[in-house]
Amino acid sequence: MSGRFEIRVSGRLSDRARAAFPDMAVVEVPAETVLSGVSQDDDEVHGILDRIQALGLELVSLRQVRETDES
Repeated sequence: MSGRFEIRVSGRLSDRARAAFPDMAVVEVPAETVLSGVSQDDDEVHGILDRIQALGLELVSLRQVRETDES
């Protein structure tokens, strides 16, 4: 998966968890936190998912976002 993507996790991230995603935008919405950024390849996305798991975060969704998507 290369290109722009959005990952949603349950709840709000601590400062430590936010620091684990320095190259990503982090936005809190009701009951979830949205991480968004750009990936060069599948390995990069898998690395982000590994960090989410290592931090004990609950993955809600992962989606690729087209440039025309605003959400």
